[in-house]
Amino acid sequence: MIKHLLKLAFTALLFSHTSSFAEIQIAEEMIRFTDKANKIEQWRRGTTKRFDTFEQFFLNAGGYASYQTGYLFDIRNAHWLSYEEAIKVAPNLKSVLNSEQLNVNITREELLAFTNIQVPANTHYVYLYFDTPTAKDGSYLYSEGGAFTDSLIKSIKRRKNAALTLQKHATIPWYLIEIPLIGFNPQ
Repeated sequence: MIKHLLKLAFTALLFSHTSSFAEIQIAEEMIRFTDKANKIEQWRRGTTKRFDTFEQFFLNAGGYASYQTGYLFDIRNAHWLSYEEAIKVAPNLKSVLNSEQLNVNITREELLAFTNIQVPANTHYVYLYFDTPTAKDGSYLYSEGGAFTDSLIKSIKRRKNAALTLQKHATIPWYLIEIPLIGFNPQ
């Protein structure tokens, strides 16, 4: 009986140690986007500066504020590409594009001001990945765990997949757009 209890105690101790280790590994990556991650993903960075500005932008376009997803923008013609247009331009980006149909009318200057990005000369298209919103300290929304942990894990995988896919399509610069939670009003 004592041997059995000791086995159970040892197993529980071993399990709690290994699951704590796994949580630590996951937590470090899930807290915020780091320079270490960007050495691999190679994103150019931008920001909407405020959540409410980001939200209003998409509402004005007839959609919902979609983050953890990417879009293609024709910078020369100031045209937000639909999903169908985008996959005609770059079929290999199909898996990393948002399929939501939006009516986005925005000038080049408005896009650059909205996303706070700098685009290289002679660029035709840019890929914009709107990341998970962040708190003042730079930590991701939902990074504390809980019900949305799976969503955050999936979004990190999508972001990584987008970066790796775009690295193969070097003619289109890719931008990670940070969305600060300033102006966020939970409903």
